[in-house]
Amino acid sequence: MNNIIESLPSQVAVLMEEVIAVKGLLLEMRKMPVRESEIIGIEDVCRLTGYAKNTVYQHVHQNKIPYHKPEHGGRKLIFFRSEIENWLKGRKPETSEAYCERKELELYNSMKGGLN
Repeated sequence: MNNIIESLPSQVAVLMEEVIAVKGLLLEMRKMPVRESEIIGIEDVCRLTGYAKNTVYQHVHQNKIPYHKPEHGGRKLIFFRSEIENWLKGRKPETSEAYCERKELELYNSMKGGLN
């Protein structure tokens, strides 16, 4: 029992060091940028994409952009930041070669459809 009492100050010192370390980590975490809300509105989508509201609504109407509607049937559109960011990353500029191939294929398909 006497051993426990004698070792108590050293154990308290170890605990104090751990508390100081945890406080330091918490202070560092405060300095880290906070991830903005995952659920965003149309204004945030416009800010992220650089599109006007009308353009975003057109993309929604054509199902070109990921969006959600609330289950309660409200008119407000809901977007998820990660889905919009991934959608933006997936849109790579088309090379001139890929553009020509795509247009040739479209022309071929349109002519093929007209011959039947």
